Amino acid sequence: MQMTNYTRTIPIPRPHAFTLIEILLVVTIMGIMLTAAGGLSSNVADSMNFREAIQQVKGQMESARQTAITTNRSVTVRIVQGENEFGEVVWNGVQLGFTESISDPDAAGYKTPVAGSYDPGFKAIDAIDRLPSGFVFHDSSTFSTLLSWRSGPNSGVMLDASGVQRQYVSFAFLPEGRCTLPTAEKWMLTMARQEKLNAETLPPDYAAIQIDPSTARCRIYRR
Repeated sequence: MQMTNYTRTIPIPRPHAFTLIEILLVVTIMGIMLTAAGGLSSNVADSMNFREAIQQVKGQMESARQTAITTNRSVTVRIVQGENEFGEVVWNGVQLGFTESISDPDAAGYKTPVAGSYDPGFKAIDAIDRLPSGFVFHDSSTFSTLLSWRSGPNSGVMLDASGVQRQYVSFAFLPEGRCTLPTAEKWMLTMARQEKLNAETLPPDYAAIQIDPSTARCRIYRR
């Protein structure tokens, strides 16, 4: 008896091409995801820069206090003006140094004494430490009480590394663990992004460094 073989043919599906609507939908979703990822990345970087700026200033203050105690010498802190990326004058620098009287008339930096005044020389420990780009100290004396001294005896004009005159305010950390700021007031230095500053109010995101004159310790308030 003759056997008959039956072969079953299985149809192979044709490749399905994307329609124009499907392609546009995928492109739109990818665009939304990339935009969201870019915004998130920018926010994270901005937050990290702000944290860096806060720690930078706090570290300078703590270093000044510790140096004064360990060396048994007063350490002067200067809050110094500078320029932002657009050439505008802002408060954005901190510099530490020692004050010392130069008595040798032939020495560099010697000043002829004037009756009724005493102006000891300033010897910088390091260069002016500038805040990260975009960050400044709030120049309102309401929010940065340290800058209220800009017209008092603890202020002056100095030359920066480029030979440009810069205004500054200063105070000193003392060897006994306190500072020269009057104890009757709360001393603050408020930091924020310059683009969000307003002369009358605080921006939504800012940081304030409070210095206790009695202990010369710093506290950070972050909003």
